[in-house]
Amino acid sequence: MINNELIRLHFRSICTAGDMTAYDELYRLLYSKLVHFSAAIVGSFHLAEEIVSDVFIIIWQKRQELAAVENPVVYIYVSTRNRSLNALQQQKRHRYTSLELLDTDALAMSPDPEHSMISVEIIQKIEMAIRSLPDRCQLIFRLVKQDGLRYKDVAELLDISPKTVDAQLAIAVKKVAAAIRLDMPLELAQAFLFH
Repeated sequence: MINNELIRLHFRSICTAGDMTAYDELYRLLYSKLVHFSAAIVGSFHLAEEIVSDVFIIIWQKRQELAAVENPVVYIYVSTRNRSLNALQQQKRHRYTSLELLDTDALAMSPDPEHSMISVEIIQKIEMAIRSLPDRCQLIFRLVKQDGLRYKDVAELLDISPKTVDAQLAIAVKKVAAAIRLDMPLELAQAFLFH
């Protein structure tokens, strides 16, 4: 789960004081989530790792110019999205540069100690339910529920309205909840889906 305040604090320390420790911490907090996000767009974890590394290098190089950025999480995700789409275009590997055609396998859940009460079997059922969602619905669910982005941030990132995010998330939660309801106590299912 992304802690917006902690990220904002580290980002400000980087931009105003050139704080390398804050930079390392920001990298540690976001790297894995950004690699999965980028890999969903470019279809390659190796390329996604390069893209995310480039995004962080640019953040360090332009740190003084970025001091005015109000929402660092959205800025970093949008930068990653844009570099990912540009990489696709440059490589001419695909004829599209749309978020509609994602490699949803790259978005798959990774084990999270926070959910250790949930068995591996149930996590697999949850993952199968998430994968059965339409691509955009799946992406919205993962950005909100796994990465912890706010509705407004996801709307800005995907260039859609917050109401669309809300509607897509409602569809996703309903489908995922239906898939797992039979296998876990209601409280546990709600804790997982609504944290």
